[in-house]
Amino acid sequence: MRSVTVMVLFLLLGCAPLDRSILTRDGDEALDCVALKAEFDFAADLGENAPARRRHIRALQTEKKCVTPPKISISIGVSKSFN
Repeated sequence: MRSVTVMVLFLLLGCAPLDRSILTRDGDEALDCVALKAEFDFAADLGENAPARRRHIRALQTEKKCVTPPKISISIGVSKSFN
């Protein structure tokens, strides 16, 4: 009897949809760059769910080309003194 109960429990949990309400929100894909920046800043206050939400928003920003890659500048200088 116990094994049947355990099997039913696993079946019910396996069929339940995952709660992704914090990770994604309806309409995230429709946000423009300014709204995505605001969401990214807001996500910092979500506690333990912040990293997942911020990764999702960062992916949307990258997809929409809202995030400009950092520009790398390298300069090399050589000096020599003769005493």
